[in-house]
Amino acid sequence: MSREAPLEDPVDEESLKEATLSGVRWVMLTRVASEVLALGATVALARLLEPAQFGEAAVALIFIPLATILTFEGFASALVQRESIEDDHVRAAVAMSALGGLVLSGLAAALAPLLWSPLFGAATAELMLVMSPVFLLAALGGVSRALLWRRLRFRRISVIEMAAVSVGNVLALALAIAGLGARAIVLGALAQVVLGTVLLFAAAPVPLPRWHRGAQREISGFGVPAALAGVIDVLFRNVGYVIAAATLPAATTGIYWRAFNLGVVYQDKLSGVMMQMAFPVYSRTESRAELRRLHERAARVHAAVIFPLLASLIVLAPVAIPFLLGAKWAPAVEPTQILAVAGMVAAVLTGYPQVMLAVGRPQSLLRFNLVMLAGYAAAIYVAVGHGLIAVAVAASVAYLCILVGVYRFLLARAVGLSIRRLIPELGPALAGCLALAAVSEPVRLALEPVGAPLTLALAGTAGLVTYAVALRVVSPAAWGDLALLLVRVFPPLGRLQREDPHDPHDPRDRVEQRELALDLAESSV
Repeated sequence: MSREAPLEDPVDEESLKEATLSGVRWVMLTRVASEVLALGATVALARLLEPAQFGEAAVALIFIPLATILTFEGFASALVQRESIEDDHVRAAVAMSALGGLVLSGLAAALAPLLWSPLFGAATAELMLVMSPVFLLAALGGVSRALLWRRLRFRRISVIEMAAVSVGNVLALALAIAGLGARAIVLGALAQVVLGTVLLFAAAPVPLPRWHRGAQREISGFGVPAALAGVIDVLFRNVGYVIAAATLPAATTGIYWRAFNLGVVYQDKLSGVMMQMAFPVYSRTESRAELRRLHERAARVHAAVIFPLLASLIVLAPVAIPFLLGAKWAPAVEPTQILAVAGMVAAVLTGYPQVMLAVGRPQSLLRFNLVMLAGYAAAIYVAVGHGLIAVAVAASVAYLCILVGVYRFLLARAVGLSIRRLIPELGPALAGCLALAAVSEPVRLALEPVGAPLTLALAGTAGLVTYAVALRVVSPAAWGDLALLLVRVFPPLGRLQREDPHDPHDPRDRVEQRELALDLAESSV
């Protein structure tokens, strides 16, 4: 091999901690900002477009995560996972990414008349043809993203992603107003990928591509099974749309797409903080015990943050969905409430692929994901003929089964994580959610005749306050994790805390709090 690759820096333990601390704050802040804008665009698009138009676009949108997985995991992720890289690794990854993206885009376009149109209809096939360049576009930014991840430049990546999401959503809204219908959704998503690639390349320029047989073998040896495992995971998350689009009317597919997004996908917006940072951080842990500790605590923090949001969705969906999205989306209420259970399970599952990749077991991950996809697709296919409620129930039950399987067959064998150790971590959040529902539901029923805005404000606030009180009473440790996370993300909140400088046993001692904050930041990602 030749000289050291650009952007290659050693990362010691203290640098890892500090980069993680900064990363948690920046990823959270930029994610909140971009998702607030995205939520506004979603509400506006839901009112401008019909459920059938969302149903037509749903399958085309699958190309975006597929493009990211196939090109990044396949050709660039090894640059993050490897202990050291050289210039030949980077140049080979650039060459493989560009060629792979070009081939995949050509294949996606060629299949439009041959497969997409007979399977999903002409309207959906046309949108898939429009989306086909996304594979090449994503590939061109994959190596730049890997180099930034390798150096733990989470702040820069977060700002880039926020800019791309913002521009994509604004463009989609403008095109919808202009009357482009479902095409507006697809073009907005495509623009998001274009801008992200341009900004990533500007932040981390890559050298010219060059074939190198040894480097290519090393990259593909890790990347091919990692990419295949990722593809299976993407198909798992989207196979419901595919089956619905192939068997149900477009309007019904759109309703299911909306319900699944509200109940399952939107929690990924918060979980994405962990997914974005977990792989590079997990890859640099010193031992399996350290990795296990980080992942266990991350599961507890995830549950404490995400469970109450989904519990609030279950209670408030009958009011929130028609009020925010319009009466035409009312059929999505019950499927959304059921799928929120799957969303809670998905929040707990977040990060297990990153654990398996960090310990160098992409083949085990691939085999498990294949079984997972087959079982889930079979459950959805059997249920789809019995209506959307049956599909939502089947999806939630399947997620629960997958949770057990992940811990039994993957995490227990790879790092010693068992499902029995997980249950105590989730107990406080579940207890808090029960208290939330017990208070929020009666308030919603009592205020519903008054009007949606007041009902949502008062019932939602009452539920979340009840959850916070219950969490603090049931589990001071979980409450402390949540409070410290808020302090790290929003540092001004720390000024509200007061220490007693004369009490040597004060649990809020500055030195101890600093260590706890570092520990929390490690686990929160």
